[in-house]
Amino acid sequence: MASKTPNRVRSYKTLIGLGKVVTITSFEDEIASLRETMTYGSYEYSNVSEKFTHCTTLFFKRARGKKRYGIYIVRQRDTKEVLYVGKSGTIDYRGHFKGQDIPGRLKNVKEGDVSANKWFKRLLQEKGPLTIEYILLSRSVSPALVEVALLQGYLNENHCLPYRNKSL
Repeated sequence: MASKTPNRVRSYKTLIGLGKVVTITSFEDEIASLRETMTYGSYEYSNVSEKFTHCTTLFFKRARGKKRYGIYIVRQRDTKEVLYVGKSGTIDYRGHFKGQDIPGRLKNVKEGDVSANKWFKRLLQEKGPLTIEYILLSRSVSPALVEVALLQGYLNENHCLPYRNKSL
């Protein structure tokens, strides 16, 4: 007997070599599933007088390790509203990560030419204290695919993208 799935749930075939169909569930279920198998963490940005890049640098200095590739989610701290979903790194033809890691991507310019400090300061002023969550992905998992799955899950539930995501 086939199980019933809500109309909003969509399926897609993965491009990461798992050889199975993956069902996109709710945004929070997707995050919970990633946390079961991947390394994750978070930090807060709540002081408008502190530069975001400084806050990020300090946090990732404490979380030592190699380059960190994966996805990140910016939330309003108190309400947990998802404000932005992003990715860092691409995978080259050999299956190796390249490009900016998570700290580098977070500290890079946004929306063409807006500095990360200005972008995050505006977001902090508009929405209040922020939590930046990240999930580190293994080499066999494409950050682009995970980002798209998360955004699609969000879109399925909310019929729109997160506050600062401009397109999918």
